[in-house]
Amino acid sequence: MKKKLIGFLMCFMLMCTSLLAGCSIVEPDYGKYYNQVISVVENTKTNQSAVITKKELISAYQSYGYNYEQYYGMTREEAIDETITLLQNRKITLLTAEKEFGVSEQGKNGLTEKEQTYLYQKVVDSLNENLETYYKSIIGEDEEETEEETITFEGYTKNATLVVENGKYSIKKENVSKDPLANFTYTTARNYFNKEDFDLIYSNFRDYVLNANQDYKDAFKEYVRQIKISEYGQGLSEDTPSMFEREIERLYNVAYETYMIEKYSYSNKNLDEISSISVNDILSLYNNKVRKSYTQYVIEQDSSYDDNMQSSLNDIYYYRTDSEATKFFTVANILFKFTDEQQAKFDEINSIDVGEGGITQAEKDEKLNQIYSSIKPVVRQYDEESGNYIEIESDKTLEDVCKEIYTALYNAQNSGNVNNVGDVINNFIYKYNEDTGMFNADSNYVIGVKDEEVVSSFVDSFNDASIDLYKNGSGKIGDSVLNTKDGNYTSSLVRSEYGLHLIIYTGACENLFDTLNVSDENAIETLNSTRVNLLVDKTYFDVLYDEIYQDNYSYYESTNLNFLRQDYKITIYSNRYSDLLD
Repeated sequence: MKKKLIGFLMCFMLMCTSLLAGCSIVEPDYGKYYNQVISVVENTKTNQSAVITKKELISAYQSYGYNYEQYYGMTREEAIDETITLLQNRKITLLTAEKEFGVSEQGKNGLTEKEQTYLYQKVVDSLNENLETYYKSIIGEDEEETEEETITFEGYTKNATLVVENGKYSIKKENVSKDPLANFTYTTARNYFNKEDFDLIYSNFRDYVLNANQDYKDAFKEYVRQIKISEYGQGLSEDTPSMFEREIERLYNVAYETYMIEKYSYSNKNLDEISSISVNDILSLYNNKVRKSYTQYVIEQDSSYDDNMQSSLNDIYYYRTDSEATKFFTVANILFKFTDEQQAKFDEINSIDVGEGGITQAEKDEKLNQIYSSIKPVVRQYDEESGNYIEIESDKTLEDVCKEIYTALYNAQNSGNVNNVGDVINNFIYKYNEDTGMFNADSNYVIGVKDEEVVSSFVDSFNDASIDLYKNGSGKIGDSVLNTKDGNYTSSLVRSEYGLHLIIYTGACENLFDTLNVSDENAIETLNSTRVNLLVDKTYFDVLYDEIYQDNYSYYESTNLNFLRQDYKITIYSNRYSDLLD
């Protein structure tokens, strides 16, 4: 929302500049220019209608339409035509939703108190988010860097569950589409169309700015300036309250249309409790994927097998079993990283050649030992309110952390459920780890062994420790460098140029079945219980179901829109946007 707004306003500013450059006597009427209707959709049965303005087209093209031209090879005309089609579909869906849910006049009638309050709050939030964007720009804060520092476990929300009734399998749908109001709560009801509530939006916003520091006051001024730019030449009043009244109206319209379309989508996706996707559909797709991988890597002997296993493990459904094939396995990594100061010292000492300046190997090793022994663990705690893992002050030593992890892994291994091991590892990944590659990863790190040679892009110390855990295929999931000596605790963290690594074995890459063609319905149990990544509760059943569902729903959406469009008379005034084609 933030970046789109800035891009939208900048687009208008640039267009204003280019238009002014060719005219010095007659002041263009930008209000008329931007408010030109370039398309009308009208329901021939209900007489409902909606218009698409040139301003909406420019905004939509700036937000996403240009991708058709830049990334999909369309011409400018084709890209704009596609953008107009999407805008028409959005208007048609909105009108359909309004009719289905009995809502009219942009939500003035037909919405519940909760819905009215939700939309009111969305406007307030959008207003504050936009101000925050300008504030960050003024203080020079890099928004992307801030986002990268936030550690959140995204997890996976199941869209379906496998159920058994009277010995027969069926698939029950879960929340395949999130109810927009699912997590919304409020204490005071608000209504955008109530003048007192409406006026409160700007007055609270203004009071907040008046009581804020100077940077926020400057951000407010920039917000005002950008609104003026976007409305330039339209003959609109330029006093601040009036400008924000129109801005609030714009934000409400966006929130309202988005909500109604989301509500319509949610309603369609959750019509039936039992999914139309069958167990046979799941098994059929799985068989197709297995045969595709088998054909590519066994029959056609594609030489990219080793590279693809390391870079895109989850796209491969058949692992080679011939004697000449590389044997792959996965490990998880918890990194205790050098601080910047420790890293600088390490680099300095590591760059010194033995004998240089009279330093011996023993002296160099001792200096490096001191740096490694000075590493302290980062400790994070889950914050319920934000859903993020927040770094906290802690007196825990590295030894404390290692013993905690060892004990938890040992108990999980003895629980009899391998998924418990994955849950334990995942918890510690977010609690202590500083290897960003492990956060929300599709798979764990993949290492291969072929003819006693390592197939891996990792450093030697990491590879060697991982292969020790693999034990030629007899390693136990959950084994780590903390318990490699007869199952007893021993701290053997792996050293590298980044710090210390706690490596945990997460399993060999093995085929789920011995046959290429799985037809037994009981096989669905295996797919339903086997995680794609041990650390996340997302199984092969989930992956296959989601793919079929998405394909089916995309087809449904397309078919439904084509059906809805039959009831609409659609008019396009191409001459009104021809100047955008140049």
